[in-house]
Amino acid sequence: MKPIEQENIYTDEVDYANTPDNSVWGTEDKATTDLLDRLDITGKWLNLCAGDGRFNNKLLEKADEVIAVDIDENALQKLARIAPKPLRKKLTTKIINIVKPFSFENNIFDGVFCVGTLHLFPRPVFKGIISEIGRILKSDGRIIIDFATDIKRTYPNGSLWIVENEPNYTLEEALLFLREIFQDYTVNIKTGHVDPEKVKINKGEYVFTSNFILMDAVK
Repeated sequence: MKPIEQENIYTDEVDYANTPDNSVWGTEDKATTDLLDRLDITGKWLNLCAGDGRFNNKLLEKADEVIAVDIDENALQKLARIAPKPLRKKLTTKIINIVKPFSFENNIFDGVFCVGTLHLFPRPVFKGIISEIGRILKSDGRIIIDFATDIKRTYPNGSLWIVENEPNYTLEEALLFLREIFQDYTVNIKTGHVDPEKVKINKGEYVFTSNFILMDAVK
């Protein structure tokens, strides 16, 4: 699927049908894995912008049901393919453009999980997404997001890959913004740094580094 960045569709033209089982977006970071291990995750969860399945199997192990959504059908097909057979009965996939109203009823999810994506959206778009998350989330439901800041993507020749219209928040900007957006939630926040990691997309590659915010919020 081709990106349409002016419409806030960020796909990087990855042909997920021809990628290995491991996620093209790198390893499952320890902070998020530790949080998922520690929390009591039950009921019905939404994996928002699920991509090719990083962390999805971890959610399937704990939740009673997981609906994984993404705008890229090939990514969802890969995600379903790599799900362990005993857990596939708990998985549903659905194509969704998250900058438009979600096709779910109010107050139906016990949790929403989203990593690796929300930092791409400018503030007005981000606020709309969070409003929809709040609408579909049950009272006392949980939101887990990670939010990359101070992002740098460097090609082997030293040049930078720039995502058109990406806000590229600083850590300080993002902390203020997230605390404002989630002021009516009970929020726990952890910050850290992403060590340089090589990302291979199609025939190209770059090194990704950033800071991050990992947020666990209860409605």
